[in-house]
Amino acid sequence: MRAHPPREPGEGEEVTRRVGRPSALAVVAVVAPLLTVGAALLTDTRVGPDGPGDRAPEEVALTSATLVCPTGQGGGVLVASDADPDVAGGSEGRVTALVGKEEREVELVPGAATRLDDADEVAGSGSSAPGLVAQRYGGPGLRAVDCPATSSDQWFTGVGAGAEHRSVLELHNPDEGPATATITVLGQSGPVGAGGELRGVSVAGGATTRIELGSAIPKREELTLRVTTDRGRLAATVIDSSVPVGRGETTKEYLAGQREPATSQLLLGLPAHVEEPAVVVANTSDSAARVSLRLVTAESTFAPTGLEEVLVDPQSVRRFSLRQVLGSDVAEGVLGIEVVSSQPTTASFRGRVDGDLLTVVPQGPVVTATLVPVPLPGARLVLGGAEALGTVTVLALDERGREVDERVVEVGPDLAVEVPVPDGATLLRVVPRGTAVQGVLRLRSGAGAAVVGLRELVRVGLVPDVRPGLVVPGQPRQPDQSGSSGE
Repeated sequence: MRAHPPREPGEGEEVTRRVGRPSALAVVAVVAPLLTVGAALLTDTRVGPDGPGDRAPEEVALTSATLVCPTGQGGGVLVASDADPDVAGGSEGRVTALVGKEEREVELVPGAATRLDDADEVAGSGSSAPGLVAQRYGGPGLRAVDCPATSSDQWFTGVGAGAEHRSVLELHNPDEGPATATITVLGQSGPVGAGGELRGVSVAGGATTRIELGSAIPKREELTLRVTTDRGRLAATVIDSSVPVGRGETTKEYLAGQREPATSQLLLGLPAHVEEPAVVVANTSDSAARVSLRLVTAESTFAPTGLEEVLVDPQSVRRFSLRQVLGSDVAEGVLGIEVVSSQPTTASFRGRVDGDLLTVVPQGPVVTATLVPVPLPGARLVLGGAEALGTVTVLALDERGREVDERVVEVGPDLAVEVPVPDGATLLRVVPRGTAVQGVLRLRSGAGAAVVGLRELVRVGLVPDVRPGLVVPGQPRQPDQSGSSGE
């Protein structure tokens, strides 16, 4: 409706007619929006010209957790939980294992690791969900890995698609609905144009999809995969194989994923006498990266002579041979390798121990108490990456949850420490104090060696803040914040 200009009052006409009593409908039309905006401003003080009003997800008690174990031969799965019934509101805990299509109940002993013959998936509910861990171990040779949860984005550095180095990517969908993923491949000469099989992968509900990289993208160079979940939930693991032509038997190892690239990465748990040692680095950025390697011991971190800084092209992969360095006297007592780069990169260590394939990947920092199962005697706990001076309490527990040993070790920046695991221990509880640390459990037997990383336990769930958007004048509309984290 077109508005008319106000009319001047006539002679003797009351001026109050121009501002007479408004109708009820007019009052509602004016007051209701003001009350709505006022309520929004009172309930969220961040709505205004200084911020869009985004709020962090709310932490709630974790009531369900799902861990996916890669396929394997022999060995089995170790399951434990650091759950506190009060965290999940005192709800009854339950742990089940999916073996093929059969669901089995798992009886957990508090403070102990329970052994299963085999499992494709381990699920915890109620008070057993917080702090749930599972570890897959087996052969041929010796291999072990922390069974991962679902993840929205992971990197696998140093995979192979050739005749002597082959890798298989396993994607497992724990939900009933389908899930899809995009797989990006980087090679030594840059991004790899993969076939349709890697451009978009669909995994049916409850199914596992295996991708033979040698068939999908046959190449003899070092490769790196990025697995991004576009729909649903997926857990990803790589099974790495070494096939020495005419020089021995095929050996396999699990290659765990790396959450994100970084400019400083620590590869912990290197045993002595590693054959054909090498570090593979992937430059994930769009700029050239300067990369240098440093050796980490119990006394210091240093750059040895012979390991010069190397330039890695954007979106490409490079392999560093460490045969001469680790075979010299300067490598005596080395417990890890630090990869330092000017741009974000991913990295992994690969070698052979008594003919068995060994892979090591960077681990995330651990701030609170965590658990790691011990499948074999003679293991060693290797700690490093401390951000400040602090201590770590290591509690060893047997199969009944009884204390076998407890010790406190000091940690500090640029140092690593090795802690022997006593015989009879099946579970370690590791508690850092005063600093965050990184750590791995190094396994060794006559069949070879394997390294399993420590991780921060998931004890709480996150509920996103979902509410109607409010656009502040002069500011662009913010993207939708109602999606899940993908974890």
